[in-house]
Amino acid sequence: MHTVRIRAIHVAIALLAVLAIAGAVAYSRLPDIDALLLKPATPSILIADRHGRVLYETIDPMGSKHVPLALSEIPRACQQATIATEDERFYSHPGVDLLSIARAAWTNWRAGEIVSGASTLTQQLARNLMLPEGERYEQSLSRKLREAWLAWRLEQRYTKDELLARYLNTTYYGHFATGIEAAAQAYFGVHAGELDLSQCALLAGLPQWPAGYNPIENPDAARRRQATVLRLMVAQGAITETQAQQGGDEALRFASTAFPIDAPHFVMFVQGQLENILPPERIAAGGLRVTTTLDLDWQRAAEGAIDRRIRQLTPCASAEQPLPGVTCDVTADPSRRIENAALVGMDPRTGAILTMVGSPDYFDLRTSGAVNAALSQRQPGSAIKPLTYALAMDPDAARRAGRAAWTPATVIPDIRTVFTTEEGAPYAPNNYDRRYHGPVTLRAALANSYNIPAVRALDRVGVDSLISLARDLGIAWQPAAGVDAATSPEEDGEPRESRYGLSLTLGGGEVRLIDLAAAYAALANGGSRVVPYAIERIETLEGEALWPVPDAAGDGISATPPPPARVIDERVAFLLTDILSDDLARRPAFGQGSPLHIGRPAAAKTGTTTDWRDNWTIGYTPDLVAGVWVGNADNTPMKDVSGVTGAAPIWHDFMTSVLRGRAASEFAVPSGVTQIEVCADSGLLPGAVAAGDQAASCPSRRLEWFIEGTEPTEVDRDHALAWVDPATGRVSAERVPGAYPQTFWVLGPEYQAWARENDFPQPFSVTGTMPPAQAVDRAGAGAALRLTSPDPNRRLRIDAQLPRSAQQLPVTALATFPTAGDITLTVDGVPFATVSAPDYTAWWPLAPGQHVFAAFARRLDGSLEYSAEVAVVIEP
Repeated sequence: MHTVRIRAIHVAIALLAVLAIAGAVAYSRLPDIDALLLKPATPSILIADRHGRVLYETIDPMGSKHVPLALSEIPRACQQATIATEDERFYSHPGVDLLSIARAAWTNWRAGEIVSGASTLTQQLARNLMLPEGERYEQSLSRKLREAWLAWRLEQRYTKDELLARYLNTTYYGHFATGIEAAAQAYFGVHAGELDLSQCALLAGLPQWPAGYNPIENPDAARRRQATVLRLMVAQGAITETQAQQGGDEALRFASTAFPIDAPHFVMFVQGQLENILPPERIAAGGLRVTTTLDLDWQRAAEGAIDRRIRQLTPCASAEQPLPGVTCDVTADPSRRIENAALVGMDPRTGAILTMVGSPDYFDLRTSGAVNAALSQRQPGSAIKPLTYALAMDPDAARRAGRAAWTPATVIPDIRTVFTTEEGAPYAPNNYDRRYHGPVTLRAALANSYNIPAVRALDRVGVDSLISLARDLGIAWQPAAGVDAATSPEEDGEPRESRYGLSLTLGGGEVRLIDLAAAYAALANGGSRVVPYAIERIETLEGEALWPVPDAAGDGISATPPPPARVIDERVAFLLTDILSDDLARRPAFGQGSPLHIGRPAAAKTGTTTDWRDNWTIGYTPDLVAGVWVGNADNTPMKDVSGVTGAAPIWHDFMTSVLRGRAASEFAVPSGVTQIEVCADSGLLPGAVAAGDQAASCPSRRLEWFIEGTEPTEVDRDHALAWVDPATGRVSAERVPGAYPQTFWVLGPEYQAWARENDFPQPFSVTGTMPPAQAVDRAGAGAALRLTSPDPNRRLRIDAQLPRSAQQLPVTALATFPTAGDITLTVDGVPFATVSAPDYTAWWPLAPGQHVFAAFARRLDGSLEYSAEVAVVIEP
């Protein structure tokens, strides 16, 4: 112990000697220590729109900025949290912490670069308040020595408590808040003296990265940072494990007090971008003019559309007094809640944000109005489907994967389909309208937002491919609750995707509105990623340019972003745009003249979660992309509010308002695409029919776009000409007296059960005389013989209240080839039924245990075809 003390004394003497030498060398150029507590008021920061109109001025709008507090007025928890996070030996070192310096030096030496600092609270004060601005950020020994000398002198002049109070009163906490009092009011709407442990821990974590840990814009990152602070406080003995647990579990509410500001959510987003451009100390110094990308007129149009449409959707029984001329919803369930909406508009060519509304009322505490829903993670529903189809139609991706590329004319089965998850469980998605639509083209499937074709598409291209494409477009996936996805933590606590299911294409991963809008911008601009940005330039109040930095040649400042990277083939982007702008194609689901039609070329897609918690509309013209989200901040379901009734009217109003008087632009047709005539239903080439041929020309045709090289080469032979007896309705291949001719679309075996259930006539007496139908699952048929019931790995339970004779399981086989006889069904390897006609179904009495079902049939050439086995567990 005695030796340790001697070494500590020697180290202290050496430190003082170094500081004395450094001070002697640079003393004449150092500021006056006594001026520390007399620092003048900070000049304003002006945030302006693209036309120079001021949105917000940071100087003391509430009388709360830069209000110095005595240390006794600051909660003990805030003091402890700050010390534990920034300088755990604050009360024991003389202004410089040699142990921290040694540890940082070792860490930096091992890393080969500076990854860790060792500045004490006193050194941070000296650097931020006493060194000239140009010297504060130098990575030099001279600056560190001057900083250390000033810190030592400060420790000689002021007490530890005075220094701690000064630190807490001058530190920049983000959100345009300098000092603990301003931060308490900016984030929580309370005075600093009212902060509790949970709030103190959150604020103490902000100074290291105010933009990244902002709890209003990045709540998950802020919570993780708060947990780190609480853990450090436990390690220092400031609080107990129980107190840390309670502090971490506390639900924090972020409040705002009204103050003069336009576009408040956008201004706070600008603050985050500003903090990523300039050091916090420079922002805290003030004296800036920030010119942004926002158009204030468009912002007001967005705010008006949201306010008007939300009021119209509010049940009359629960609505406040509506504005004159604004009605509430007399048909709505009085318990319906619909309180929040967000809108982001941007230039699809550059990513410049032209408008951002994060909630209907930033200052509404009841609806968490200060939370920016444009930056919140929510489930996108079907709004993510275009990315899945982008992969399916990409010829290069298809060639790499060894499969054929889909086209807008590809026929996809929209029938009950069971997929198997990675866990082996059966997954049978449903459509929004709870109906199956049989064989549909990709154009119809996407335009009408059918779910089953989209899941088939994702099953074809792969979940990993969709995740990769979304990432390339700027979407950071987050797993949604209650879906077939799992996550595992990285070492630094950041979540990552480890496994997603096929429901990802239906909204099974949470995204941000701003990111999804930027992804759609890539469709609008021909496939290039854009990064949303809000700041055009930063200047001092005297007009000196700070950002973008003038180039070395002295040619001035250029705010032009770098050329965007191509992510989606421009031909694929055009096909998607053509489908999403096809008002006729989406008519079955959305009707004629839906809110997605704005009187000019515009592509749009809606999204709705199954329980109406979130609904979306994202759409674009060649010059503007806008995304709208509608829901509740607390995730309460809205009840019967879909994307087309909730978000789409807001999108429609905004687009028509801001584009009024502007010339309409057509979407450019890229090279490498061609338009040809195809049969509207089968997607094949219409062809001449030879005399006496049983086939008939398709009755409906359309012009369809294709990427060159993916055009259909097959002539349609799926349509048959038959004779219908009007008296009996019987169909015959031969003409009978009084019968009239009719063309039938002959479907393959895959669709026969759907055709019977939906009264889609099939001339069975004719199909035997024709070549096999061509329209059998063009989007990727399954095995030639398979079981469509029961579902693989299904678990069933015997009901003790019902007679055992009434508890039977349908076992159904499907053959996509002509059979030479019956189909035999087996259970546990033993035949139990022979079926000879559609539906090829037999009923098996339930018996406890695990059972394996299969089928076999004989082909015309005499060979046997076997199905895959399907296992089912029957619980007693």
